[in-house]
Amino acid sequence: MEFKKAFFILIVFAVISCDTEKFKTADGIELEVSSLIGMDVFDIAYEYSRVSPETLTGTNNRRWVVYFSDINVTLETNKLNNIVQNAKKGKNPKESTWAN
Repeated sequence: MEFKKAFFILIVFAVISCDTEKFKTADGIELEVSSLIGMDVFDIAYEYSRVSPETLTGTNNRRWVVYFSDINVTLETNKLNNIVQNAKKGKNPKESTWAN
């Protein structure tokens, strides 16, 4: 019975310690990074940030990898429609210009 209690406590601790990635907008509002996926990158630039985006390594003719320093978020967008495909907290360039 003690083993079950210890196991349960361990699981609860693991679930509590799993924190979602969050960022603060330029206005101080805290949002989940994953909420940016599916948004237009220019809407994010105008609504959440106050700096010009920095183009990162990994950008090519299909993808734009961009970093917003004031909100500390890297976005990977589809150049055809400007929709965010991937979002990560921090500065996360792709490994090379022609990275997959």
